Amino acid sequence: MRARWVLHSPSPEIPIVGQARVATWWPGRYYFVSTIQLDSSSPLHRLSESIKQGVPYDEATLGPDRYVTQVFRCTRDGIVKSFAEPLYQLEYADELAARAGHKHTVDLLEQGRLKLRKVLVSMD
Repeated sequence: MRARWVLHSPSPEIPIVGQARVATWWPGRYYFVSTIQLDSSSPLHRLSESIKQGVPYDEATLGPDRYVTQVFRCTRDGIVKSFAEPLYQLEYADELAARAGHKHTVDLLEQGRLKLRKVLVSMD
């Protein structure tokens, strides 16, 4: 089923590549789509790498910059209760791919063709 409306955040700046809210026709069901840059100097990147590697925060080996698109349930105002478990996640190696991937993810969600179920995919 197609979305009722889509609201894009205007002119985001890095580390935010793109953000959008999507309203479905089901009452009270809204999704927040966010694409951000995880640069190697960011504390969030170091934290996620330490969790993946199973090592303390200070000992995490950092790779190159990455970009990630995630989809979360949210309120009508775009408030996400928990960022811990995204319904959908896609990673990219460069900004150009991230911008195209963000647009594609929003388009699929708007058309009702995006499968949302805690799926983690990497596009390297």
